Amino acid sequence: MYKHTRGDKDNALPVELALRKHKDDTAAYLISQMKYGWIQDLFLCDNNEQPSIKFYFGDIISYRNARTNEYGMKKTVLAVLNKLINPRWPYLPDRRDEDESNDDIQRALESVPDDPMSYDFNYQILEADENGRQPKIEVATEFDKNDEPTNFEEIANPYFNPKSVSCLRRIADSDNKEAIQHPVVRMLVAMKWNNFAHKWFCVKAALYVMFLAVLSFALIYGSTREDPTQYNGSADKLRAFCEICSIAFLMVQLFDEIGELAREGGIYFKVGYNRLDVLGITLTFLVLPLRFAEVKAQWSVAAIGYILNFLRLFKYSNVSRTTCLYTTTLVNIIKRDITRFMVFFSVIFIGFCGALFMALKVDDMQDSFSNFAWLMLAGFRALVEQQPLEDDYQKFGWLTILIILSYMGIVIVVLLNILIAQLSYTYSEAKKIAKVQYTVDTMRIVTRLEYSRFALWNFRVKNYVEGDWISDEDLATEILEYTEERHPWETAEDRITGVREIMRKVVRKGKEMDPLESIDEKLTKLTAIMEKSPE
Repeated sequence: MYKHTRGDKDNALPVELALRKHKDDTAAYLISQMKYGWIQDLFLCDNNEQPSIKFYFGDIISYRNARTNEYGMKKTVLAVLNKLINPRWPYLPDRRDEDESNDDIQRALESVPDDPMSYDFNYQILEADENGRQPKIEVATEFDKNDEPTNFEEIANPYFNPKSVSCLRRIADSDNKEAIQHPVVRMLVAMKWNNFAHKWFCVKAALYVMFLAVLSFALIYGSTREDPTQYNGSADKLRAFCEICSIAFLMVQLFDEIGELAREGGIYFKVGYNRLDVLGITLTFLVLPLRFAEVKAQWSVAAIGYILNFLRLFKYSNVSRTTCLYTTTLVNIIKRDITRFMVFFSVIFIGFCGALFMALKVDDMQDSFSNFAWLMLAGFRALVEQQPLEDDYQKFGWLTILIILSYMGIVIVVLLNILIAQLSYTYSEAKKIAKVQYTVDTMRIVTRLEYSRFALWNFRVKNYVEGDWISDEDLATEILEYTEERHPWETAEDRITGVREIMRKVVRKGKEMDPLESIDEKLTKLTAIMEKSPE
């Protein structure tokens, strides 16, 4: 399978043909049987003079099936990620020279523990650009008498494209949850997060809190002034200072969002927080021309923009795992349960309000709610405040009373209790989704922070690591998360056992058995059974 195919014009390997034609199952199996060095030949550039690589791993990650529009190389992506792990098994027992029998050799090999003690994680393929070049390269700095290099120094690769979309970002944007939670991806993200991303993200969160503080004083105190364009006294001077700071913060945020939009294109608006950023910044900027035009609607625009800017604070919930999981869980609950509940409630709400308004005509009591809009407001307040539509029912006829009681019973007794029960049921499910979303958000934050147009601030090059040696303790710290299924008094030994079970599955996937061998074994057993059976 590793030899060149006969009759092929470009002399391509079978695995190369499978990758070109996007045969996911075939490519995944062939890659699982290859060594890491052969994987490097497929996805990495040997030297900077090499014009192009055979395949870019980012294209494999982002490939979509033309018919289904779904990601079509998920198994291949996992197979490549599995090959980035090189397990280190404990030492093999020494075999004496007199142990010549196969039984002794087999017994010695079987005595080796099944679980590796540590792992070598390779990040080169994940960190490469679209040409397979690494962010840093080693160059010789000292030579001996025979012009052989004796000392090397790692420098930034001048041919590396730091503006390319990293493979981490492509994995985060894909629907491949197994790839997102893969140990190699998780450990690379954790390393970047702990080294630089978390610190800079906390700084950005602190600056945004300062922006909200100055914006709050500028808008809230400005709303108390008869003419907000006039600045008299020390308080107004402080308001002017806060307004200038708010505009400066908004300008920086605007340029940051424009840069991200130019880098990501149409993917930018698929993220909910990005749409919230655009609305919040735009509405806040609109307050300026409306204020100098002396339009009273400026305060309506300011109120909506103020709320949106405070909602934007939730995108900084990743400063801690707890706040992020809580925020993401609530967002998922709102998307799933609250949305479906409001759709069902709207049908009952509009139907009962229309029927009630027409029934009031029989009693000549339509004026008690002014108009249909006020009746709808009273009906919605019954849901939110759980208060009756009207305290005095004596002035209504029997049909009106029946409609009101039916509406209150359905909304308060039935719908609200169903919603509460559904929320408690979906909370645990949403919590599981939140953990995956936390990993995705962290990956996006890391890839966004490590990208910079200035070489001095490009953390992708500055913090590049070719690989890392990972122990069981490191994996247990970064990968295992607390859930209700895990015991709160779990010992370190239990955590290591859990992470070894995870890694055992990954290592086994990286060494899949040849399906032809399994078929041959079955045929051999079947032949033996047929030979033993009487004719």
